[in-house]
Amino acid sequence: MRRRNKKHKYQRPQSKRRGWARFLTFLFLGTLSLLLGGFIAFAQHVDRIQPPETLPAADGIVVWTGKGGGRLQAGVDLLQAEKGERLLISGVHQDNGAAQISNVTGLSAALAACCLDLDYAAKDTIGNARETASWAKALDYDHIILVTSAYHMPRAKVEIASAAGRIRITPYPVERADTRTWYKSADRSERLLQEYSKLLLAYARGRDAQIEPPALEPLPEN
Repeated sequence: MRRRNKKHKYQRPQSKRRGWARFLTFLFLGTLSLLLGGFIAFAQHVDRIQPPETLPAADGIVVWTGKGGGRLQAGVDLLQAEKGERLLISGVHQDNGAAQISNVTGLSAALAACCLDLDYAAKDTIGNARETASWAKALDYDHIILVTSAYHMPRAKVEIASAAGRIRITPYPVERADTRTWYKSADRSERLLQEYSKLLLAYARGRDAQIEPPALEPLPEN
């Protein structure tokens, strides 16, 4: 009887270890399933994002620079259509100014002088969001139209919300060069996976520190 009791004693920790192993395996598989499901939902959402058929007028228009898609032209067209009072282009290269942008987009010199703001400070998405938030705060804007790529739009909205708090954002995604569905393009799938990872980090990072508005020239008198 003593031998049986001793054997039973040694079996209990082993059974407990098996229970923990099953629990951790279940937790891992559950987390992996949630992440995979979230990625698929994100990719499907990005593929369906389109500019609104009826675009409401906003306080201001913001363009985040990047590769392709005609972002600058889209922002200028919206400004000329009076969809916002001013246009902020965030992430401008230091060698480019209002004259170069006017030459590329056809923006009139008068409109560039009165209503175009250029941000040279932002070097990444977080910087874009901070500069956008401070610009909107300085001008007391509650509603902006955001022009960037479709796959970038979800993280852009999260980053702006983290930096600015409650601000209404109307997304205006530009057309992508690769029009294939995400799962039919290895390059697009890889890019979306990277963007999804950054989106999760943006959610995890949460609210940004208090920002100070930049000093902007006063709006011209009408």
